[in-house]
Amino acid sequence: MTEPDPRTKLSNQLKEALNNRTVEPDEKREITITFRVSYAEKARLEQRCSGVVQSDYIRARLFDYPLPQPKLTIPEINRQVIYELKKIGNNLNQQTRAINEAVKIGRQPLTSDVKEYLQTIKELAELLEQTHANLSKPIEQE
Repeated sequence: MTEPDPRTKLSNQLKEALNNRTVEPDEKREITITFRVSYAEKARLEQRCSGVVQSDYIRARLFDYPLPQPKLTIPEINRQVIYELKKIGNNLNQQTRAINEAVKIGRQPLTSDVKEYLQTIKELAELLEQTHANLSKPIEQE
């Protein structure tokens, strides 16, 4: 007797598991449930939900759904700086491409000055990436 393909078996198991954990498109959440908690319980809930909508957290815990990923809260000033850093990074990439293309077609000899300039651009790009990563960290919850 031949055994079924393990991929088919796994696919069927995944399909069954996912069907048990999602709300069907036709099924709307129309019923509201409310309940009372103490101040201490509310504080615990807020601490556990940090970055996640409370109703999504409760629903995930109650119905064994996967816990949603917390949303990052980035300060507005950081968002503006990140936007400007991306523009600078794009300019550095364009300069690097233009230099490499000019060297490739023979319009620019690959001198030590050009190599040094390309290395400086590379270092600036790495510094921009580090700064972007630092600015993208979420606000610490107080």
